[in-house]
Parts: sequence; C-alpha cells; structure tokens
Amino acid sequence: MGLSASQARFLQLTARRSNVEYQAQQINFQRLQWSDKLEAASMEYQDKTTNRVLTFAFNNGSSIQDVDVTYSNYKNYMNQQLEGISTTQQKYYLVSSTGNKIVVGNEEDMETMISQSDGKFSSEDFMIAPDLDDVEVFQDAIKNGVYYFATLEESAETGKEEFKTQGWETLGGGAITEELDKTDDAEAEAEYEKIQAKVQNIDKKLEMQLDKLETERSAIQTEIDSISKVIEDNVESSFKTFS
Repeated sequence: MGLSASQARFLQLTARRSNVEYQAQQINFQRLQWSDKLEAASMEYQDKTTNRVLTFAFNNGSSIQDVDVTYSNYKNYMNQQLEGISTTQQKYYLVSSTGNKIVVGNEEDMETMISQSDGKFSSEDFMIAPDLDDVEVFQDAIKNGVYYFATLEESAETGKEEFKTQGWETLGGGAITEELDKTDDAEAEAEYEKIQAKVQNIDKKLEMQLDKLETERSAIQTEIDSISKVIEDNVESSFKTFS
C-alpha cells in the first residue's frame, strides 16, 4: 500500500474509531440515566414502605377499628370517640398553632360551627385552610405542630373561655397513635419490581451493544496500528532514498 493510500485509510479508520467511541459514550450516558431512574424508584419505594400515618381507635358500637386521622374523620368521628375515653368530656377543636383561631376547610364548615356555638363564635374566630382534605398535608400539619387540637375551657385568671391546646401524642390519653402505613406497600413493591425488571432488561441490551462496539473499536485500533507501521516504514524508506 502506497503512502497516500495508507494515509487515506488511516484517516478513515480514525474517523470510524471516533464514531464508535461517540456511540459508546451515548450508550454509557443512557445506562447512567436508567440507573438514575432505578435509584429514584428505589427511593420512592422506601418512602412508601416506611411512611407513617396517624390513626385513632374508633369504637363503632360493635368493634374497635383503626381510623386514619383525616379532616373528614376528625369532623365525623373523632369527637364522638374521644368523648368516650376523655376525662374532660369536652369537644375538641382544630386550632392554629397560636391557639386563637379555629381551623376549618371551607366556609360551610365555619357557618355550621358558628350556628352550633350558641353565639360563642363569629367568623373572626376562624381560619379557612382549603387544603385540609389532603390527608398527607393534614397529618403533616398535625405532626409538625402547625395545627393543634384544643378544648374550650374557662380561664382561672380571666374567667373567660379560652382554647387549651394539646399535642396529638397525649390527646384523649393516647387515643391517637402513629404507625407504619402498609396500605400502599404491595402496590409500591409491584411498581418497583416492574421498573427494576425494565431497567435491568434495557441495561443488558445496552451492555451488549457496548461490548459489540468495544470489539469493533479493538479491531479498528489493531488496523490503525498496522497502518501506522506501514506509514512509518514508508516514511523511513523515503528518507533512505534521499539520503
């Protein structure tokens, strides 16, 4: 092979090698992206299988069942249950962290409580929080002390009724407890296993493509080394001719 032909072939091979290396980089990038997706799925799975939920034991008249602490259940069941085990025998209100506003989810709830308060409350005593129906938001607000439960009691100092706040941990002598939420565990596990199988399948295919490219690159490099030797010999021969 002449010098010009050798150089042309050398340029073709280096271009092919660069293309193969670029394809390999793209495949490695795809593998990294799928690895990130699997890691995100793993974290989501851990979150769903370790999340905790507030519940209270509700006696429906025939049996005791754990009921999630939600805004709806607070309105419909909680006071009924707590009155049966609490020594105060008083209504529990959901109040703001400062203890001076009754927290409700909408104006209808506010109007209902005002009409049932025998003139104790007016609209100025309320704070409307539209997101209370979101169970996670509601429970996080309870856990983090954004909202408290409170009884309306007469102050020994002023003689006026005031809210006495109480944390969920001691409410009604421990009626509310925090436990693992297992309701979504099976679904979370199935979803994670589905994503894991998909990622493993894709990664295996990408790895095979990468191995193929590596074999091709190795062959190209071998030919480049051979052509480089030919070019070197041709150059050396040319110098000897003119020496």
